[in-house]
Amino acid sequence: MTGKYYKAMSWALEGNHLRVYPEPIEGDIYTEKRTRQGKPKTVSTHKVRLVIEREGSKHLGKFIYKQDKTMSNAIGEIYLHYYNKRTV
Repeated sequence: MTGKYYKAMSWALEGNHLRVYPEPIEGDIYTEKRTRQGKPKTVSTHKVRLVIEREGSKHLGKFIYKQDKTMSNAIGEIYLHYYNKRTV
């Protein structure tokens, strides 16, 4: 996640305005190769949907993400969107 999202995330989390987090989708798993301690490993990971908690309600996102930079950038964009819409 890039630096342009940090101010928006700080505003949302410190003020309890908004929280965005991934929720695993049961049964929707993908595998990828990673290196751990210099050794190649195959890792199984759940795909996720993003949950947005705002003003006491939870909203489940429509899109499905792998747990990678695309998901992180989507989370950052959501925080930035609400940060830019704030009235305070």
